[in-house]
Amino acid sequence: MNTRCNSVRIAATAVLLFPGLLLAETPPQTPAPPASAEVVVSATKVDEEPVQIANSVSVVTGEQLRRSGARTVAEAIQDVVGVDTGNGSDNGARMANIGMWGLKEFDALLITVDGVPAGGPFNPSLTQIPVEDIERIEIVKGPQGTLYGVSAFAGMIQVFTRHPSGSGGGSASIGGGSFGDNPISASYSATVAPDFTIRAGGGMMRGNGWQDRTDQSVDRLAVTAEKRWDAASLGVTLTTYRDTGHFGSPLPVDAGQPIPGFEPDSNYAVGGARLDHRFYGLSSNLSVPLQTGLKVENTLGLSRDEQISVRSFISSADGSTATAAGVSLRPVESTLFDDLRLVGEFRGAGQHRLVGGAAVTWGRTTAAGTGFDFDLVVTPSPIVPDVGDVPVGDHRSFEDRRTFVGLYLNDEWTPTPRLTVTAGARYDATSESLNVSMQEVGTPAADTATDSRSDGQFSGGVSALFRIVTAPTGFLDTANLYVAARSAFKPAAPNLSEAESARILEPERTRSGEVGLKTRWLGGSLRFDASLFHMMFENMVVSTVGSDGNPLLTNAGEERFQGAELDLGYRPPAVPGLELAAGYAHHDATFVTFSFLTPDGQLRVVDGKRLELVPRDLWNVRLSFGTANGPGGFVAVRHQNIRPLTRRNTFYTDSFFESDAGVTWDFSWGRIGVVGRNLGDSRHYIADSEIGDSQFYIAPPRRVSAEITLHF
Repeated sequence: MNTRCNSVRIAATAVLLFPGLLLAETPPQTPAPPASAEVVVSATKVDEEPVQIANSVSVVTGEQLRRSGARTVAEAIQDVVGVDTGNGSDNGARMANIGMWGLKEFDALLITVDGVPAGGPFNPSLTQIPVEDIERIEIVKGPQGTLYGVSAFAGMIQVFTRHPSGSGGGSASIGGGSFGDNPISASYSATVAPDFTIRAGGGMMRGNGWQDRTDQSVDRLAVTAEKRWDAASLGVTLTTYRDTGHFGSPLPVDAGQPIPGFEPDSNYAVGGARLDHRFYGLSSNLSVPLQTGLKVENTLGLSRDEQISVRSFISSADGSTATAAGVSLRPVESTLFDDLRLVGEFRGAGQHRLVGGAAVTWGRTTAAGTGFDFDLVVTPSPIVPDVGDVPVGDHRSFEDRRTFVGLYLNDEWTPTPRLTVTAGARYDATSESLNVSMQEVGTPAADTATDSRSDGQFSGGVSALFRIVTAPTGFLDTANLYVAARSAFKPAAPNLSEAESARILEPERTRSGEVGLKTRWLGGSLRFDASLFHMMFENMVVSTVGSDGNPLLTNAGEERFQGAELDLGYRPPAVPGLELAAGYAHHDATFVTFSFLTPDGQLRVVDGKRLELVPRDLWNVRLSFGTANGPGGFVAVRHQNIRPLTRRNTFYTDSFFESDAGVTWDFSWGRIGVVGRNLGDSRHYIADSEIGDSQFYIAPPRRVSAEITLHF
């Protein structure tokens, strides 16, 4: 206990002394990147060119998304090298379970919107991302715990939305497509006073869904105001949306094949199954310069997400009939996030850029509802009862509170123009309390469980970037070699399946190493990046089946994720607007030590086995063209090889190809576009359910959409 207190005091003292260190010498202003250079802020919390960052970093611009007609997060990032994603998961038909480095755990990644974690200290909430209003997406792979804390322990995706434009004006879009997809969106910016701009944007979406009974509707509104005082700025955003998605069941699989009678496009979930969100949020970003080379920044987020969650999953099948188990809950999630930091530059044996600060993330989720079981007819067509007609099996409720407090300090030191060394550490104190109650109908008393846990651990990292080529040679412009080692931890998700087994699991921890080369050729028109990575993962949370047949979350010992990724991009100067992007990734995701009991009590040891649905090899190619006025378009192809379906690796899926294509025409007044997705109609598995045993979500079928955008 004394050691932990001393660690907190040391970290707090470092943050408090940080301004004094900067004031010891007034630094020269560090030149900003050229206006035309692509910059990211995710990896270091300051603007830097991706080629100068000792980390695997990818950027997707909002203009690319709008030209490609992306309408979900999966469609927005599916062509990033090494990223494994698709539309469909336990969180809904449009919600992805995103994989990086072969790790596809839903809460392994930090996902933010304008710097605020989507979902707070709980699972990332992808419904909070306004895909139609994205300015850019930054993807950083590997643990990022030093600057971003426990939620970024295996990577992060930062989404930045469009902000008010000083020039004013707006746009409106309307579209239509397969399965009744009908999106409408509009936005407008205006200057209402000197250095004060405001932007309002929103949209509606209606769709039928590709599965039976999976209608979708979204209504969204956001208002952003920005005020500047010389170099200081404050931005405030108010957001509200209603997202209603009727839930579609995953496909039950046995011995590597769909159970006879079950079809991918049929829905076997209980009638009325849905995942609804009613969201209200406030966020702000403040930046105030204190003196030359020193500024204070603050990011704040408050939100309330009122949900309806009704889902069911097949528990057994027998010929033309089956049984299923489900839960109907009304969760309410309230979150608070604040990150206060100092960013400064000074000279001392070279150039230093320091970022130090403190962050707090707090969340409270309450839910009450019922559990139920029912019988259904599978063939010749599904006949399922409505949730209101199913007898209640139990009444259940829970309350989960989480608080994460972190102190961090990171120094980016450039002793010579050819070398930058970055080192940082963060201490996170985390606490969680869990209260669960469940009462079976007909029993005299409820089963209750109470658990709590507090942890305090350090995360950190060190990296070095070697600039092999610092001046253009006429052929090779830049060649930077980097090495990095990082570690991070986070509290594990609680097991909430049954009251008697409800508990907070052991914290998860990652340790990673990465080596990479970043190069730019031919005046910056050619990009080639390569990286090797190795990450050890302790206590990963996985789903198993308990002795009662219900899903059970548990810690899975140790896993290893290692491999290589190559990223190539070319923009020929002779053809402005043309771009070729290609990537290849080799992912080796393996259980090092993990054993578990089957429902009938048999011990299964899967040491050395590959993780489910992780491909060894995956690649993507994308050719796109676009100009300010005139024709444009793109063609994209993705491939994954065979993937294991079970932890024992006894069955594998086939390899698959998936292709998209689209055409656009830009006018002075706007744009017209037509996009086709999954043109080969591949119905591959994209994610396995963490609730339904041996049940998988299927890629949506071939679909086409069209959209017209007007500028005013």
